[in-house]
Amino acid sequence: MYHMNKKQELNAFIKECITNALIQLMESKPFGEITVTELVQKAGVSRVSFYRNFSSKQEILEKHLLLLIQEWGKTFEERGDPTYLAESLLNHFYKYRAFYLLLYQQGLSTLIYENIRAACKLDEAQNNIERYAKSMVAGTIFGWVDEWFRQGLKETPQEILAFTAK
Repeated sequence: MYHMNKKQELNAFIKECITNALIQLMESKPFGEITVTELVQKAGVSRVSFYRNFSSKQEILEKHLLLLIQEWGKTFEERGDPTYLAESLLNHFYKYRAFYLLLYQQGLSTLIYENIRAACKLDEAQNNIERYAKSMVAGTIFGWVDEWFRQGLKETPQEILAFTAK
């Protein structure tokens, strides 16, 4: 089993502080108006720490989204039931709805779409048929989730599943 050393643990903590600070700032200020200076002050870290870990504010969100979708993927794979895909995805988005809704409010829903595409394992090396099929799945999932978020997640995942089963 892999264990982080103290330096890796500290760096993971710094990344988490920066991510949490950005999310907190986004709750009260437009994403484009948040400065790196303000972000590192809120996170309690140096600019060097920021640039050691991230190239931009957007990368912070991309990496956070990647961690979230990896968490979902692990949960889905552990279940070992492909019929659980839709339910597990909806539960994932619902669990982290505050964050995902914040992205929508900030006009950053394209990050969610790109994250779904990555989760579908689209790869330039794949043949066109495979890429088109995976792209169609990613687009369908995003369209479904996109509308749910636009409606303000009024329904629970179970209610959404009941709609689609009819």
